[in-house]
Amino acid sequence: MRFAVDAMFGRLARWLRMSGYDTLYDVELKDGRLIMMAKEEGRVLLTRDRDAYGRAVKEGVRAVFISSTDFREQLRQMEELGVIFRETPEHARCPYCNKELVRADKKDIKAKVPERVGEAYDKFWTCEGCGRVYWHGGHWKNIMETLRSIRKDG
Repeated sequence: MRFAVDAMFGRLARWLRMSGYDTLYDVELKDGRLIMMAKEEGRVLLTRDRDAYGRAVKEGVRAVFISSTDFREQLRQMEELGVIFRETPEHARCPYCNKELVRADKKDIKAKVPERVGEAYDKFWTCEGCGRVYWHGGHWKNIMETLRSIRKDG
């Protein structure tokens, strides 16, 4: 699945990207343009805007109306649609620019990360687009805890 996410769901867009989903997200895009891009690119529109949802459906765009402002509820709704939130960055996309992450050798990124990170971790990924470096650090523990929590509660 590929997604087009309206400006209300930046956090959800980042999580979709980190789970490997090609996710169009740009706060500057107006609804009409976002709907058109979703249609042209075969993306599922995620929105909390009833008008945008209605226009998308009329245009033949697969759209999902997300009513909850609670982030955990949004994740649950995505899982009900078949989205698989992954707990590792193995197939992730960059949460900032949406490009794919590729495995990087520790020696190649050592100058790009804090020294303590280079000493503490062995697996690294870099973004093919913006060059950011990622590792399986404490932030991934928080992701895993959130996912376990929504799965247990749901």
